[in-house]
Amino acid sequence: MVELGEHCHDLVIPRLKKVIDGEDPGGISKAVNWNGGGGFRYYRLGPSLIVEDEWGNPVINSEFNAAMLAEAMCKLEGFEYAPSDDIYWIHGKSTETDFLYVTTQFMSKEMLTRLSDEVGPERSLLICCSAFRSDPGQFPNLTIKKIPKAVLRKCEWGHDDYSLEIENLPQAPPEPHQPTDDTPAKPRRKFGKGNPDQGSLFEEGGES
Repeated sequence: MVELGEHCHDLVIPRLKKVIDGEDPGGISKAVNWNGGGGFRYYRLGPSLIVEDEWGNPVINSEFNAAMLAEAMCKLEGFEYAPSDDIYWIHGKSTETDFLYVTTQFMSKEMLTRLSDEVGPERSLLICCSAFRSDPGQFPNLTIKKIPKAVLRKCEWGHDDYSLEIENLPQAPPEPHQPTDDTPAKPRRKFGKGNPDQGSLFEEGGES
């Protein structure tokens, strides 16, 4: 289901929780003898990555900070968002030797030469930048794309209807082992407020 507005929090989520808990006899629950179970994932729609400036040119939305932009570009280019603590030009990776770097800087020939030397011949780097000045074929270990053109090619505009494709979702954790009469019960894990490391699925500021 797709909803916009705060009624998602006030109406939809509480209703889905009741359905899962088997406490909602409305809809078709009674007709299909629904007794609860299952689950759902909740996604918050983020701001548009590309907006128009005062002259109608596509630019990056000012609401996106550097980390949000890097994560969005990783998603669009099929990379895992995995920023390195030690190497500034690693924002994402697709393999152990293939990386992605996102920057809004203008990339000069000197900057690209230094990056190419640091990447080395055994690795490859996709650079998404605001602009660059160099022959892209000059550096065999670098692929250079301009933002927002690299983003616009990934977007679809002017459709009457759009398909929502959600891929590579994390697997649900396995069902806990049910102890038998002969098996001593193990203490249950605490979730929610009882566990400070466990964030709430519906807390404000969650990722889209």
